Amino acid sequence: MTSNQLHYFTKITEFFGRVLGPDYEVALHDISDRDGALVALANGHISGRKIGEGVSDRLRNIIDNGEYVDQDFILHLYGMSPNGKILCSSSMFIKDVVGNLIGVLCINFDDSRYRELSQKVFNLCHPDALVDTNFRFDESRVPANISEHTPRLQSAPDGSAYDIIMAAVKELDLSTGNMTLKDKIQLLSYLDEKGVFLIKGAVKDAAKIFGCSQATMYRHLSRIKEQF
Repeated sequence: MTSNQLHYFTKITEFFGRVLGPDYEVALHDISDRDGALVALANGHISGRKIGEGVSDRLRNIIDNGEYVDQDFILHLYGMSPNGKILCSSSMFIKDVVGNLIGVLCINFDDSRYRELSQKVFNLCHPDALVDTNFRFDESRVPANISEHTPRLQSAPDGSAYDIIMAAVKELDLSTGNMTLKDKIQLLSYLDEKGVFLIKGAVKDAAKIFGCSQATMYRHLSRIKEQF
C-alpha cells in the first residue's frame, strides 16, 4: 500500500472498530509483502493478535488460490482464533486500479456473549423441557450387526451422558484441555454417529466438557449435519 492508502484504510479500521463495538475485531493487512503483516488493528483483544503479525493460514490459502480475483469480499466464514475463540470472519479485498491485491480488511465477530445471554433466556423460558422432549435415546438407531468386539460406550449409573463422552475422548486419544477445532469436530461427528446426542442430557454434558453454551453445541451439531 502507498502511504495515502495506508492512512485511509487505517482510519476506516479505527472507525469500524469504534462503531461496531468490542465484540468485533477489525484488522487491516498490507499485502505488499509475502507476510501480509497487520498494519492496523481495532479490538485486538478478541484474537490476541498484535500489529506486525502475518495473515492466518486460511487467508493465506485464499490469497494463494486467487479467490480475490473474481470477488471483492468473502462473508461469514467460521474459524478459530489463536486464543481458541470461534469467530465469524468476513474479509474485503483491497485492490489497485488494475486489480492487484494490495490489502485485506477483515472483520471478526465474537458472538460468545450473545450466545451465553440467549442460552440464559432460553433456560428461563424452557428449563430443560426442549432437551427432555426431543433428545432421548432411540434404540432403533443402533445397528443390528454390531460386532461383539466393537468398543462400546457405557453410560454412568445415573444415566448421565458425561462418562460416555469422556470415554469417547479417551478412545479417540484426545485431551479435553487442549482440543483444536478439528479435534472437536472429530469428537462431535463420532458421538453423533453413535447416536449419543439422542440420550437425555448429552448436549448439556458435552457443553460442559467443551466449556461452551448448549446453544453453541446445537450450532456445531447443525453444521456437522449440513456437511453430510
